[in-house]
Amino acid sequence: MAREVGAALPDFLYQLLSGDDLPARIGEAILIATTDACGWSHPAMLSYGEIVALDRHRLRLALYRTSRTADNLRRNGKLTICLIRPSMAYYIKGGAEQQQDPMEGFDHLVCFEIRVEMVLADQAKDDIEPGASIIGGILFALGRPMEETLQGWRAVVQGLRRYA
Repeated sequence: MAREVGAALPDFLYQLLSGDDLPARIGEAILIATTDACGWSHPAMLSYGEIVALDRHRLRLALYRTSRTADNLRRNGKLTICLIRPSMAYYIKGGAEQQQDPMEGFDHLVCFEIRVEMVLADQAKDDIEPGASIIGGILFALGRPMEETLQGWRAVVQGLRRYA
């Protein structure tokens, strides 16, 4: 059951999303959800090379400019970020505002700034689900060499940090 932990990123989530340890995040995906024009939840996935925490109250995302996710954020500005990894599930809810379209240096991307409004921790209750725990998150295989991927991620993260 999810419980509210506040309106700011706890230290370990801030560190996880800092963009400082990208090699450790290779192959891990982040699930995000927006709401489409018909009211349906619209899931999408990001890599850790497309998100950065500026501080405990603000995140920036790089999205494809022409994606449904970007269109949904332009329309209603609401987003949920789902961080699911071994032994943890956290949901960050926030309001999104477009910053750069296109993102400087990346003609195919748009930058959105997210104001953290609520952070939820989702953990099994021992009295209802004793011993239950998350053993993995969403993983993906790289489509190009690791160093090439990291170089691209670092460039995007640095672009997201500009104007902080």
